Amino acid sequence: MESLFQSITRQKRMSLPRRAMDEMGLAVCCLMCNAPDDPGTTRCKECIERHSAARKALFTERASSPIQQLARTLASMIQNPGDHLADPVHGPYMALYHEALLKHQGTSQAETMEDVERLFEEARSKRKPSPIRDIANQNPWADRNPDRDEIDKALEALDISERAPEWWDELSDEIEAIDESVQE
Repeated sequence: MESLFQSITRQKRMSLPRRAMDEMGLAVCCLMCNAPDDPGTTRCKECIERHSAARKALFTERASSPIQQLARTLASMIQNPGDHLADPVHGPYMALYHEALLKHQGTSQAETMEDVERLFEEARSKRKPSPIRDIANQNPWADRNPDRDEIDKALEALDISERAPEWWDELSDEIEAIDESVQE
C-alpha cells in the first residue's frame, strides 16, 4: 500500500533542503516544495528570507495573543514532526512530514515488530563517546561482568563471605518445619 508521502512525491519533484532552512528546522518545507532542485534560485532565496523573518518575529518576543501562540505551536510541530504524530488534528500531516524527513535522512520508520527490535538493538550497540565516562571511569567491569575469580577477590577485599548469615539457616529451618506440617 502506498503512503501519502509516496503518492505526493510520485506526482511532483522534490527539492533537497537548503542549509539555511535546515538550520531553522524547516527542512520539511523544502522537501514539500515543487521548485526545481537548483541551489540559489530566486524562489529559494525568497523562501529563506520570508521564513527567517517570520521565525525572528515569532520567537523574539513573548506570545501576546492566542494566534501568536498557535503560530509558535505550529512552528515547533514543523521542526519536530515526529513528536506530534498523535495530535488529533495535525497528526496525519506530521506523519507525512516525518516520513519525508526520514526518507531524506536515509532512514525509515519501523513497520513491523522485528524492525522495532532491530532498531532498539542497533541503538543499544552504538556507544556514544563520553570523555567523562571514558577517562574518569576506570572500572574494569564497565563493559563486562566480573568473572568468578574477580568476584571472590572483591569479596575478600571487602571482608565479606558468600556464606549465608546464621539467622538465614534458622529461618530456613523454620520454613521447612512449617512446610512439612502443612503437607502432613
